[in-house]
Amino acid sequence: MLLFSIVCSGLLFTQCNKSVDARLKELAEETNKMCPRMLDQWTRLDSCAVQSGLAMRYYHSIIGELIVTDTTLFKSKLEPQIISAMKTNPDVKFYKDNDITMEYQYNDTEGKYIFSMIITPDNYKK
Repeated sequence: MLLFSIVCSGLLFTQCNKSVDARLKELAEETNKMCPRMLDQWTRLDSCAVQSGLAMRYYHSIIGELIVTDTTLFKSKLEPQIISAMKTNPDVKFYKDNDITMEYQYNDTEGKYIFSMIITPDNYKK
């Protein structure tokens, strides 16, 4: 689940001569072509979008019977997994080399906001 939302667009990391913003837009387009996509039995990646300030936001839906009642606890379990994946997965080299901030937004199946997380270069470069 986590790795897909981080590296689902890892196919395109070979063109280094384009601007970072243009490259992010390409990555978002490629990722969105694969969406919506189930990442696990509870999480669906709906889309992603480039944000200002070198950031990529991934929009997820929590589906099925999983009910998130304690968002603080849920985030505290999920965030270290995402940071670990960012640190160890070679497919995210473009993001790390360009200090991209990763934003993750989670909604319910009706599109109602549940919570979000922001993973900055300070988090994954430690």
